[in-house]
Amino acid sequence: MKKILCAILGMTMCLGLAGCQESDTANHNLRVDANNFKISRKVVALNTRTNEPLFSVEGKISIETDSDGDLNVTIKTGKDKYKLFYAHLSKDVTYTSIQTDSVKENPYGYKITFFPAKETIEHGLINVEDTNK
Repeated sequence: MKKILCAILGMTMCLGLAGCQESDTANHNLRVDANNFKISRKVVALNTRTNEPLFSVEGKISIETDSDGDLNVTIKTGKDKYKLFYAHLSKDVTYTSIQTDSVKENPYGYKITFFPAKETIEHGLINVEDTNK
């Protein structure tokens, strides 16, 4: 009975580890693909004191944080064309990122939105929407 119990426990542990390895591999592959501009995603910076969003960046983007506390977002805007967007992170500013679907009309389209003024940069053009209308 002890041998059967040990065998079942061993198989359960192996299956659990296999599941972790699969998710680790998928996580790694998605991060690599995203940082190589193969996956569209959205980054939102948040003020942690007020819970308000500060800005968002959407498109084929690579994300990196440096030792100075800057969030560096490289945006692929065309074949071999890139733009850099960066913001300083602080104890009151953090960010989150999520994978999104790419825009079918323009695979290199991108969008930057600043909150709360609703200033938006789309494909290099600035549009400002007044939220007090």
